Amino acid sequence: MRILNNASKNIAASIFVLSLVLFILSQLIINSILAPLGTELQSMNGEKNYLIEENRGMEEEIAKSGSITVIQKLADKTLSLSPSNKKTLVYLQEIAIVANK
Repeated sequence: MRILNNASKNIAASIFVLSLVLFILSQLIINSILAPLGTELQSMNGEKNYLIEENRGMEEEIAKSGSITVIQKLADKTLSLSPSNKKTLVYLQEIAIVANK
């Protein structure tokens, strides 16, 4: 009876130790696979943040160069264009007259 009791305790302890060793081994394998991926993810995240900032700068530059005031100033300086002050209003009272497209 005593031998069976010791044997069952040894089997339970052996199964526990074996499962613990397998768990630790599996965790080490998983960590060894995930560690390089985590490093790569961090570097790509840094690159993403850099590209986002660069994109914001480019959008700001486009907004500045594409604004109406900038285009008007460039037109005044380089092409010597100025707005026409001559405005003519024409009133038509004939219903039969149709504007062509």
